[in-house]
Amino acid sequence: MYGFLRIYAVATACISASAHLVLTYPGWRGDNLHTNGTLPEDDPNALGINQLENGTLTYPYGMQWMYPCGGMAQTANVNRTKWPLGGGALSFQPGWFPGHSKALIYVNIGIQEQGMKAPPNYSHPVVPPFQLLGPSNDYYPGQVCLPQVRMPANLSLGAGDLITIQVIETAQHGAALYSCVDIELVEPEDMPENMTVTPQNCYNSTDLTFQSLFTTAALTAGAPTAYGTSTILIATLMAFWTVLLV
Repeated sequence: MYGFLRIYAVATACISASAHLVLTYPGWRGDNLHTNGTLPEDDPNALGINQLENGTLTYPYGMQWMYPCGGMAQTANVNRTKWPLGGGALSFQPGWFPGHSKALIYVNIGIQEQGMKAPPNYSHPVVPPFQLLGPSNDYYPGQVCLPQVRMPANLSLGAGDLITIQVIETAQHGAALYSCVDIELVEPEDMPENMTVTPQNCYNSTDLTFQSLFTTAALTAGAPTAYGTSTILIATLMAFWTVLLV
């Protein structure tokens, strides 16, 4: 597990890397920001994730393209990060490609069932999907904090259960990045002192904008036709309302 300051330093040093989603609290599986392999402009067979003749995988754009956790192996159970049973804070640095100042964020959990080495799926959303709007189209190492992420009410989870938090960032062109943290649920009084949530490890950058996503009633065949498709689409995309996370 990395401390907040160490992760921040790693993220800052790697901001020019293609992958760009760092979990800063409660931590992450490990640094999957690094890249290797040949870029498509130098090798027509390089598509993003490539398998060499000897079976080795290379990642010209970084490992974070790989589902479900950005190519990182699960943390050993004995080294898992402690997290409150009732839910707790989640903080991350989204980062930006040039021209990719918009992103959608999804937060799910996977539950490690008894006898299994990893969660069978990550099908439990714990945060409503939301959109991030960055301050510009340049690289941006901003910070996002969700101060109280709660577990789904229909799940019976107890102290000692092992879960994985999965954060997904999809860029405006649809590509997805994955990052995970493996945690052990504990009673609040059993949280380590060095895991205290503070304004230094849980805050929202002031120049980030948050948008909520929601569905509307479907248009029917009898809907007015005075508006073109592009007008309806723009109207739909503009029908977001601002969410205050803190």
